[in-house]
Amino acid sequence: MPTVTSLSNSDAAYANAVTAGIASNNTTATTLIQNKNELLMKKDGIYHNQLKEIESKEKLLLTRARMLQIAQDRNSYKTKVLYTLIAILITIFIICLIFWAMKSKKSNSSK
Repeated sequence: MPTVTSLSNSDAAYANAVTAGIASNNTTATTLIQNKNELLMKKDGIYHNQLKEIESKEKLLLTRARMLQIAQDRNSYKTKVLYTLIAILITIFIICLIFWAMKSKKSNSSK
């Protein structure tokens, strides 16, 4: 029959084994948590870098869009100036034709 001392020793050994198992599990869990934390920190860094790149590219896109708008405005202005000059030349040509026609009538009527 087991004695109280032997039962106490076996309970103490069992308690020590359970405590060691818990400590081992705790160490393993802590290591896993640290690894996961490092992985998340790396992913967070990558995310922030990608976010900065996206913001940079958006800024570049807005700059290029503005440059395109300015170029289109300049082309529109040049087109207006060109059409105005053509209209002035056509008007001068028509006025010259009118004067020529009037001069031809005067010279025909004086003969």
